[in-house]
Amino acid sequence: MQAPQMRSTSQERERGSASTTIGDAMTENLTSKADDDTRVEEGRTQTPSGETNGELVGTVSASEDATKKARLARLTAITGAPQFMTRWLDRIYSHDDIDLVLESSTGLLPGTHGETELERAVRRAVLDRQNGGFVPSSFHARYELWALYEHWADIPHEIRELLNEWELNFYLEEVGPGIKALADERCEDSDQADYTYLLLEEAEELLRTRTSIYLWPCNCRAMFGRCEKSQTVCLRFDNSRNVGWEITPERAIQILRQCDKEGLMHTAYLSSSHGHHGVCNCCSDCCFPILAGERLGAADVWPVRRHVAVVDDDACTLCGRCVKRCPFGALRIERSPERRLVINNAECRGCGVCATGCSAAALHMERRTGKLVHEKTVHD
Repeated sequence: MQAPQMRSTSQERERGSASTTIGDAMTENLTSKADDDTRVEEGRTQTPSGETNGELVGTVSASEDATKKARLARLTAITGAPQFMTRWLDRIYSHDDIDLVLESSTGLLPGTHGETELERAVRRAVLDRQNGGFVPSSFHARYELWALYEHWADIPHEIRELLNEWELNFYLEEVGPGIKALADERCEDSDQADYTYLLLEEAEELLRTRTSIYLWPCNCRAMFGRCEKSQTVCLRFDNSRNVGWEITPERAIQILRQCDKEGLMHTAYLSSSHGHHGVCNCCSDCCFPILAGERLGAADVWPVRRHVAVVDDDACTLCGRCVKRCPFGALRIERSPERRLVINNAECRGCGVCATGCSAAALHMERRTGKLVHEKTVHD
């Protein structure tokens, strides 16, 4: 899914303080050496002939350094960035970006800034429009756009991992209560009961009902980067910040089918309460919802499973392709007492990737039954 979902700045700030300190203690040792290395690199000077003199001489005055640190500290507080990111924020915000955030936080915009500059800041999640003016975007919003389109590689891997953990914890705060209600079989109390795996034909049907579809990179894979699956595959039904590419339903279905060939699963909210926000093409390595379900010990209920794979033993050639395609290890070839394909229903999520990859048409998907199966369709 497009997760974390777009949230209002006020909502993020209300809950952001609870997750701001996540990873601070973990990052202390990681960043102390990086700080030392940075000071060494920034402190070297050269002689007129170009040779390094080897002495650690500051290239900026103490007052300038203090001003920079104070600006970054204010930026951290205003945007709700985690404390461990403070020293890295100048990789995510330019000097001009920081000026805009600081000025907008005190109501000084637009000031001398032109409409083009301000609109660009909105597209890049540096600013948000509010009540005819401008306010700072939350760090959650900025982080997503930066990871999608800008300079992810500028941050060390260890810090990236901490930042992803911080963001996942924030996402858990958002969806966690609804998932826990499902786990307790309190479906009526859950706002997450309609987020589900879609079969390929269901996803195609949903796309055909839309007049506006926007192609985005997948923020989950852009952030976590744990697999080599295609990234520009997120099919959104709104175009927040106007940075996606509008495509036709026909083109969206082409992309969907290619994702299916790659072994990506399709997920979506099926009710209008979530605005039919889009169709996600998910992997099990990076997907925020799948990781959230596993983190909460609720992978058996969320995303909601509505189908289960069934094998036709007579048609099955035991080629093993479905075993490789299943993201959750739900299929295996049993060799004793006789070779046959075995499906673990408890592990099957009902995504249908095994069936669409079977050249012998030996697998099909059947509806599950039970308390946590919701009779929703793409038209609900």
